Amino acid sequence: MDDIARMLQELSDEEVGDNFEDFDSDSDLSDENIVYDNFDSDSVQNISDEEVEAMYTDELYYTGKDKVSKWRKTEFTKHSKTKKHNIIKTSSGLTSHYKNIESEIDSFMKIIDLDIVDEIGQGRELLAYFGLLYLIAIKKGHHTNVLELWANDGTGIEITRVVMSYKRFLFITRCLQFDDRSTRADRRKFDKLSAIRLFLDSFVNNSRASYNMSEFTTIDEMLHPFRGRCQWIQYIPSKPAKYGIKMYALYDAKYFYTSNLEVYCGKQPEGPYDNSNAPMEIVKRLITDIEKSNRNLTTDNYYTSIPLAEYLMQKQITLVGTLKKNKREIPPEFLLHKNKAVSSSIFDFQKYKMLTSYVPRKNKTVILLSTMHEKRSLDNFTKNPKIITDYNSTKGGVDIVYKTCATYTLSRITKRWPCVIFYSLMNIAGINAQVLYAFSKPNDAPNRRRIFLKNLSMSLMKEHLISRSKIKTLPMDVSVF
Repeated sequence: MDDIARMLQELSDEEVGDNFEDFDSDSDLSDENIVYDNFDSDSVQNISDEEVEAMYTDELYYTGKDKVSKWRKTEFTKHSKTKKHNIIKTSSGLTSHYKNIESEIDSFMKIIDLDIVDEIGQGRELLAYFGLLYLIAIKKGHHTNVLELWANDGTGIEITRVVMSYKRFLFITRCLQFDDRSTRADRRKFDKLSAIRLFLDSFVNNSRASYNMSEFTTIDEMLHPFRGRCQWIQYIPSKPAKYGIKMYALYDAKYFYTSNLEVYCGKQPEGPYDNSNAPMEIVKRLITDIEKSNRNLTTDNYYTSIPLAEYLMQKQITLVGTLKKNKREIPPEFLLHKNKAVSSSIFDFQKYKMLTSYVPRKNKTVILLSTMHEKRSLDNFTKNPKIITDYNSTKGGVDIVYKTCATYTLSRITKRWPCVIFYSLMNIAGINAQVLYAFSKPNDAPNRRRIFLKNLSMSLMKEHLISRSKIKTLPMDVSVF
């Protein structure tokens, strides 16, 4: 399975390049980055020399700022035997009901099934439309004028004219709907996402049912660029796009599969979708499929908290995450102090919990919480605390998803927020389909995402191309398809 992970991670500099500005990440891939991305200067709290001197009166424990939390300075365990809560009994990969995958389109249809395609429009033509979107994406033409793509002077993409006319392509793009418009007003009374709910729920349910997560998972957010009319557009100045629609998602940190997600739309009306948007409640909803599995969850400081760690332990899930410095459970000794040496670390412990304060460079402090680690240990290669190495390696899976989406994005310019969500889900579907196909056909699966998407796009268009090949006015070199 390590070969599959390497294959999915093999993205050339060219493939990771041009469109990455549309997707941003808060994850950290180095000890230096962990400071900039997850710890802004506003959350740093300084302490005086007198306060530091008063802190060390207790030789056995550190006390949190809440004067209640006690953190032991010595480890609870001295042996190296693997704990029960770190033993994974289920293997990652396809679920037992989804193993009959023989081609790229089979893996894609596990995520986007025919039932939901028929709900949107005519199945065969709509699949061909999906194929065109992916084909245009690998040509980096998602923002190119349609007339240029359909040009018949040798500068366009010839197969686009075979699949459908540019007027038909624009007609489908402008008329895409994902629900019954006649009943939308009634459904909108209890669901702001009523216009995309059918497609969204189908996508999420299929993604969850198709794949078993690996031992390392992570939760993070995506901001999909959008500046049209929408009540829940988010402004995040740290993101390149600044404005957009936000999604929370659960990812496989090893194989980059998106298993579960939900779209942020503010406060929902009373009804079945009226859920809390508190960080801990978001995590609770996203991790339902991995409860009682002994997997690990990595989160950034937006989600991580002591109550979350205790809740996850009850669900047999370990946690590794960065902590905001304003948490009352953190001892003052762990905060920034001018006398702390670079690369120095402080560890303290509660039962099944370890708190770490690390100084990656002068005047910067990183605080991490883990229920997976129980001992002081350094990485053999970087000589940094192992908890930081594990955090960066598992949180980095989110970066791969962002970059992969941005490399061959099919998102087109639109003023309709349901289409923004649709394009985003289609980008993720392409990644999920490749992961499923790689597990089903490890020896045959292409190790380049561009090749996989090309094969997928041709498979999606094939049936429609066969019916169109009988038209005599089509170019002869492709009419025999």
